[in-house]
Amino acid sequence: MNRFQAMAQIMAILCEGDRIRKGSQKYKIARKLIAAKIDRMGPEAAYSKAKWNKYELFVEIEELLKAEKAGKILRNYI
Repeated sequence: MNRFQAMAQIMAILCEGDRIRKGSQKYKIARKLIAAKIDRMGPEAAYSKAKWNKYELFVEIEELLKAEKAGKILRNYI
């Protein structure tokens, strides 16, 4: 699996059930977070983690969204 495939599959997992809608701010934050995880862990490990711990990712995404709304810089977190 390459980076592009991992990103597509992970985002498909996160977008199930309309918890994250394409084009929303939450979607953009999720893509940044997933890209950082793929860079750190590699595509296979990032996909595996997302598949089994997607609710943990939702919590991280929500925290990042709140931080962004509060005016904090995302680059420090991701």
